[in-house]
Amino acid sequence: MQGVKTGLLMFLLSPLALAVPHGEITESGGNMRFQGVIVAETCRVEAGDRQMMIHMGPINSNRFHPPFGDTDLVLFDVQLEDCTKMVRQHLGLSFSGVLDDKNPDVLSVGEGPGVATGVGVALFDTNNKLIPLNGSPSEWQQLYTGPSTLHFIAKYRATDNHVTQGATNAQAWFALTYE
Repeated sequence: MQGVKTGLLMFLLSPLALAVPHGEITESGGNMRFQGVIVAETCRVEAGDRQMMIHMGPINSNRFHPPFGDTDLVLFDVQLEDCTKMVRQHLGLSFSGVLDDKNPDVLSVGEGPGVATGVGVALFDTNNKLIPLNGSPSEWQQLYTGPSTLHFIAKYRATDNHVTQGATNAQAWFALTYE
């Protein structure tokens, strides 16, 4: 009688077993945490100025007369957008990069075959004052609401008595600091 009940139960449950969808099984897989920080950004660097190429142009190697002589200036700007004074009132910009072995005030133009020697790239503010590299901002500017343009100057600077021809590929990074 036990066997008949079990057989009857299997017969009645088999349609229910066929009603369960095949291939869909849900089980707990773990948990997630979402972390972040909301900051009060004072300015945003314009998209086109995040990866700038400053064209220094070709310069004749005999234009560098005394050691530490400079060439003509090349102007460049950093465009800022969406500035606000709600968080900070002043802005400083600092530059960092690989420094020249002979003159730590200028950026190295590289090393190796085909690279110019005896020269680096010096950066200046709009008053033609040399900007120190790899440090904190040396000057602060009043911050204004809205777009803002920061103006700078780049020059080739001789780092030796003799400048040789070749490629010059200096690289710098800039950072904005607010106070």
